[in-house]
Amino acid sequence: MKFEKFHNLFFDSLHGAFSRVTDREAYDSQITLTGEEYDIVTNYFGVQNIHIGNVASNRRKASKRFLLYNTGEFINLNLVYPKPNSLELRLYLARKNGFKPSGGMIWFIFINKSNQLTIGAVNELVWNSLGQKDIDDPVYLEDIDNTAGSESIIDEIAAELNLENVVIEKSRGSRGDVFKRNPKLAIQRFQLSKFSCEVDGSHETFTSIKTGKPFVEAHHFIPMMYQGEYSFSLDQIENIICLCPNCHSGFHHAIPSEKIQYIGKIYEKRPSLSKVFSLAEITGLYNCYDI
Repeated sequence: MKFEKFHNLFFDSLHGAFSRVTDREAYDSQITLTGEEYDIVTNYFGVQNIHIGNVASNRRKASKRFLLYNTGEFINLNLVYPKPNSLELRLYLARKNGFKPSGGMIWFIFINKSNQLTIGAVNELVWNSLGQKDIDDPVYLEDIDNTAGSESIIDEIAAELNLENVVIEKSRGSRGDVFKRNPKLAIQRFQLSKFSCEVDGSHETFTSIKTGKPFVEAHHFIPMMYQGEYSFSLDQIENIICLCPNCHSGFHHAIPSEKIQYIGKIYEKRPSLSKVFSLAEITGLYNCYDI
């Protein structure tokens, strides 16, 4: 499947594609590229530069260079048209070369901003955690409970995606800076809010399959895109609010009069915001939401 906008934002890619590795593909150590995956690879290498026939008949031409996302190292994998007069394009997985995802994992391929063909794979939990609801203020790791056992999940995600060194979301401030976010802060906010919407705690949502708790989303009250106007981080627990999906969408897409109601309710509940973020009046927030 083709990358969505939030995938390109997360991976800092020009375009990409992903799919689930089947048990059969993992067992056979080979993936047949189709659709967007096929187009990305053939456009990058050139159809004329991809070997036709089995790997052994021309190992030099069969071997292709990829940047491995998970480590940042370059690896070689075999890529061929195994059958003459067929468009079936096959990528061979190789544990010794550093790329051998298991069945059920999500593998992805993309062109980065340096025009390098990048490949990687993560487990499905990690991949699903990338799901962003809105490109302007992405939700990150929004549905993971900070209770017993969940820290190991967070650490697994952080380790697998190397979150200490990866920009989770890029937002440009007035100085054109790029800012990082800490996903654990969102989880802490969910716990403090008891997984209830801070606009109205009576708002009901569906029960998350991951946590067994109401599904909620994280939102920066003062959007991260305004980070350039502050000398300290906007990514702190006081500036993160817990919202039901409907209210979160409302902050972004509601008509101005309804946005003002959302903003007012949070502003009343967080008196410290005016002191910490120098908001003398609530109207100072309106410009942040195109009001």
